[in-house]
Amino acid sequence: MNRKIATLTVAVVIAAVIGSALAVSVTFTAATNPGPSKAYSDRSWPMFNQLGGRGIFLPRHRNFSAPTQWNQSWSGNVTIDSEQAKIVVSADIHNFKLDTPVALRAGWLVPIEDGKGVVTSIHVTNKTGASTAEQAKSIVEESLSKGWRAGEPRLMKIIYSVPLLDSNDTIVGHVRVDGRSGEIITSPSVTLTVTSEQAKTIVNDAVKAFTVGEAKDRGNMWMVGITYNGTAVMNVPLGKLNTPTSEDAVKAVQDSMTKGWSAEEPKQFGFIYNVPIIDASGNTISNVRVDGRTGSIAAGFPMLPR
Repeated sequence: MNRKIATLTVAVVIAAVIGSALAVSVTFTAATNPGPSKAYSDRSWPMFNQLGGRGIFLPRHRNFSAPTQWNQSWSGNVTIDSEQAKIVVSADIHNFKLDTPVALRAGWLVPIEDGKGVVTSIHVTNKTGASTAEQAKSIVEESLSKGWRAGEPRLMKIIYSVPLLDSNDTIVGHVRVDGRSGEIITSPSVTLTVTSEQAKTIVNDAVKAFTVGEAKDRGNMWMVGITYNGTAVMNVPLGKLNTPTSEDAVKAVQDSMTKGWSAEEPKQFGFIYNVPIIDASGNTISNVRVDGRTGSIAAGFPMLPR
C-alpha cells in the first residue's frame, strides 16, 4: 500500500511539472506572437482581421503557415531584404484596382490587381449587407480610397508576405514578394468585358437555337439534355411521375420549349454568369453559363437552380 501511495505521489508531481512546462510554453508562444485575438487553427495563416469595422474578412492562404512556423533561417537564396520587399509593395499600391468579385456562400471575394495580375483578395461577408458584387466592390473601394500602406514583411523560405494596412492600421490583406527576383507574385486577372445585362441578352438570343437531346435516367428523374450549336449547355430535370418514359420526358421539354423560353436575371460567380431559363409560365427550369470575359456560352452542365 505504501509503495502504491509513493508511486501515485511521484506521478502527480511529474504531471504537475509537465503541466507547468506546458503552461510556460503556451504563455511564451502567445507573448512572442502578438496578433489577432482569434486563435490559430490548423496550419494555415488565419487572416480574419476586420477591415475598418465593416465586417470584411480575409481568406486563409494555404501557402503560408502560422507565425510560429515562420523561420528566418529558411531564407534560402533571397537577394532582397524585408525592407526592400516592403518598398516594392508600397510603390505598387497606387496601381491597385478592384477586379471582378467572386461569389462565395458567405459573401464575396474581391480580388485586388495591379495591372499585371491579382495580388491579393478580400472576403466581404454577408454581414456587411453586400448582397451584390457591386456592393461588395464599393465597400472595398471605400477602404482603398482612404489609403492603404505596406506593413512589416515576414519571410517564409524565399517568399516575403507583406501585410496591407488600411487607414486604421488594420491588416486587410497580404501581398507576396519573390525574395529572389524582388517581384510581386500575381495570379491571372478575371476582369469582365460582358455585363450582366449583356449576358442575359446573349442567352435570350441563343434560346432560339436550342435543341432538345436525349433523356438520361438519373434514378427518380430524367435529365433531358439541351444543346446549342452542337454543344451540350444545360440539363432539364423531370420527375418520372408525370413522365414515366424517356420519350415522355423529351416530348414534355419539346412542348415547353415551343411555348417559349427566356432568360432571367443572371447571377455572377467569378467570371461566369449563371443565367436562369424560365418557361412560358415563369417557372425556372435550368440555367446556362456565359463566360463574362468572352461572352460565349460555356459548354457543360451548370448546377441546377435552387
